[in-house]
Amino acid sequence: MSCDEGERSSRHRRRSRSSAARPLEDDNLLSEILLRLSPDPSSLPRASLVSKRWLGLISDPGFSRRFLLHHRRDPPLLGFFDPFNFKPAMDPPNRVPDGRFSLCLHGKNGDGIFMPLGSRHGLLLIYQLARYQLLVWDPFNVDLHRLAVPPEFDRLEAPFKGAVFRAAGEI
Repeated sequence: MSCDEGERSSRHRRRSRSSAARPLEDDNLLSEILLRLSPDPSSLPRASLVSKRWLGLISDPGFSRRFLLHHRRDPPLLGFFDPFNFKPAMDPPNRVPDGRFSLCLHGKNGDGIFMPLGSRHGLLLIYQLARYQLLVWDPFNVDLHRLAVPPEFDRLEAPFKGAVFRAAGEI
């Protein structure tokens, strides 16, 4: 091999190495790669620390919507409620601290009897016996809504079952 041929092949190798880094310079392609990160709570915050560019892509509301849609069939189980205290199910660094989503229900003068009825779509439905009302609790947004029990339910037929649903756009 002549000196010129060796020089050409080393230039060709350098070019092919630099072209391998180019896909990560394309924001659309990088966004598609980041979209496929694990849905664990720590994956996006950790990836956002790589660079300002990655932080910008990950913090874009459009990316967040696409990420949620992409992982809607396999969300991680963060934990469960027993009955109103949150018990984490994951190991660090994805572990949600004990009590992070716990609801403090303190009744006065005998109205402290609460019964969990069910949960769906991240909401808990709770029956408050003494006040004959339903509580709909969203632990992530720390929202608590009080609703009157429908008149169709007889007070003597407790415990009854219930579920709460959200509109598709609210999930």
